[in-house]
Amino acid sequence: MTSLVQFSMIMKELKMEGFHVTRWTDRWLEGILQNKKWIEEGKLNYRETVTEGFENMFNAFVDMLKGGNFGKAVVKF
Repeated sequence: MTSLVQFSMIMKELKMEGFHVTRWTDRWLEGILQNKKWIEEGKLNYRETVTEGFENMFNAFVDMLKGGNFGKAVVKF
C-alpha cells in the first residue's frame, strides 16, 4: 500500500508537508487576532452545536463523543 501512495505522489509530483502548531508559538497572538478579524469581516465562518440547559449536558457529551456535533460543542445554562 505504501508503495502505491509513494508512486502516486511521485507521478503526480505532489509535495507533502506536516504542520505543528507549536512551531509557531511566538506568533500565537497574531494568529488569534487575525482569525478574530476575519470572523468579524465575515471572511471566516465557523459552526458550533449549542445545547440548551444543564439537564441536557450528559446527552450533549455523549452526542459529541459519537460525532453528532459540528465544530465546537457548547452547553448553555
